[in-house]
Amino acid sequence: MPIVAEDFPESITIPSATLRKFTGARVDPYTRYVAYVLFRDLNISVHGQRNINNALSNLPVYQSTAPDNRLSFGWGLTSVIRDKAVHEGSYEHLAMMIALGESFRESYGAKVLTELASAAASPEDVTPHFSQWKAAIHACNGGFATTDFGLLVEEYLRIDPYPIRNVQSVESLLPPKLVADALQALMRVTAGHERAVTLTGSAVISWFGAVAEWLCGLRIAVYQANGVQLHITHPEQDAQLTLVYVQEPGIQFSFKPFAPHEVTVAKLTLVDQTYSSAVHATPFGGRVAWQSLLPRVFGKSFHYLDHEESKAFGLMIGSAARMFEGLALGKGDEEHNALVSTQNRSNTASYGAGLVETITNWLPELRRFQGRMERPLKMSYQDAAASYVEHLGQIRKACHCGICTSREELEKDQEGIPPPHGYCLAVLVETIISLGLCLSRMTVSAQLYPARSGILSFYVSQVSKRLEARGLHWNEHFKIVYGNEWNALDARRLLNAVQIFAGSRPDRDVPDNLVGLSHEGTCAYFVALEKSSKPGPEQQQVQLIRVVSGAMNVHEKVFDRACLGPVEDADPDDPWEEISYEHLATTLYCK
Repeated sequence: MPIVAEDFPESITIPSATLRKFTGARVDPYTRYVAYVLFRDLNISVHGQRNINNALSNLPVYQSTAPDNRLSFGWGLTSVIRDKAVHEGSYEHLAMMIALGESFRESYGAKVLTELASAAASPEDVTPHFSQWKAAIHACNGGFATTDFGLLVEEYLRIDPYPIRNVQSVESLLPPKLVADALQALMRVTAGHERAVTLTGSAVISWFGAVAEWLCGLRIAVYQANGVQLHITHPEQDAQLTLVYVQEPGIQFSFKPFAPHEVTVAKLTLVDQTYSSAVHATPFGGRVAWQSLLPRVFGKSFHYLDHEESKAFGLMIGSAARMFEGLALGKGDEEHNALVSTQNRSNTASYGAGLVETITNWLPELRRFQGRMERPLKMSYQDAAASYVEHLGQIRKACHCGICTSREELEKDQEGIPPPHGYCLAVLVETIISLGLCLSRMTVSAQLYPARSGILSFYVSQVSKRLEARGLHWNEHFKIVYGNEWNALDARRLLNAVQIFAGSRPDRDVPDNLVGLSHEGTCAYFVALEKSSKPGPEQQQVQLIRVVSGAMNVHEKVFDRACLGPVEDADPDDPWEEISYEHLATTLYCK
């Protein structure tokens, strides 16, 4: 089916207001039309329409005191995604682009759309550039971030019984063309051209399960290759989508029904239901609710911590909190003078009882350890440091993996190898402490949950720090493992925020005077931008960060970066736009 068919009108009328919004979001209107054609066969159910309407009707926006909506964060009131002309009559294409951006990097989603367009195009058709597809996804990415779509992706991913480890990119696991082909097969079912389809593959088919259930309302059954039934949505009816998890990476589709020799129902213990048994270290996935984050992401590894090693686990966190208290108040060890931070003194949520409360508030499953965490808070700095070293040693001994064990104790070829249960226990505790430091001056939009890939990438960064610090005196180790998050510069704090909720962090255009950052559908900025900011002693304090889906908006124009004051060493061929506001003491530079 060609993209430009006989029903394509010779002329198209676009309201000037809509055209301005397209331009402000860097979206090409023709690209939007091609997306509409590609997904015409995607039949969204009534329940799916309700889900989309709820998502688009509840997009968060935070206004500044600038008049006439000249500066807002999230989804501006004049955002292109709010324009009825964009999804009038049909928003299947919009829903699919948002869904792609929710679980995959925008560049990968753009490659999937490129493959779909290439498959549909006739020789006379003009298909959008890759950059235009990427801009189209970027303009709507984050639209489902505060819905339960990402949580549903995670539910299907959790069902996958096979581990995936050390995947650097989705493309190394799954070429975009395979996803495009599977999408076309799914659309043939929703359009009524086929009765059912079977998708056989690795963890990525979890995303198809969420799309089929949340958007299309299909009947779904999930199996292992050996016929073990893992999940079924309509037990009394034939499935329209059958997902078959296999260990080999990839995805294949078939319109023939899945017919195993014998069907059995998986019987999971309570522990298996709570703590994921398979390690899914993937750069894609869904979102994880705070109250189940640690067991869902780290599975059996966290089970070891909160059961067998619960005492050392709680006391190590409490000892670290007491040490940070000494550093904030300038009453720490002389060997840690480099970590003394008067800036953090005002941020009581980052040390002592405040840090314990921060960790347990954000991660409610740790509240039962709160009493144990608070015991070291009564110690002196030196005693807390000794307690930290002691309990870290206990956890390292219990883990004994190639990440936390000293080199001289490692067996051959064990260097850098994680334990059989998936994640280094010592690094896992350090990750939780570092997360507490990052979250200590942060507020998050309602119903916005962390991305699985974001928490995993945070863990991976802690692994790198631990390997760097291995063999050094514990004082040096403490500086390397926590120094960047304890004395984090503003730009790093914003990077950490988007990493947690977007799953990755940008590596360009991140100057030191950054005050707002949007990446992969997640926006993090300093709340001070919303209201009048006058120079004063409060600017020396740790500023509060707000995280919201969307971007930074100046009228119809959308920006991904904002800095207070000029950007040093800026590329003259890629300038930052200068914007002045009366409520800000310094000119804002946006890009």
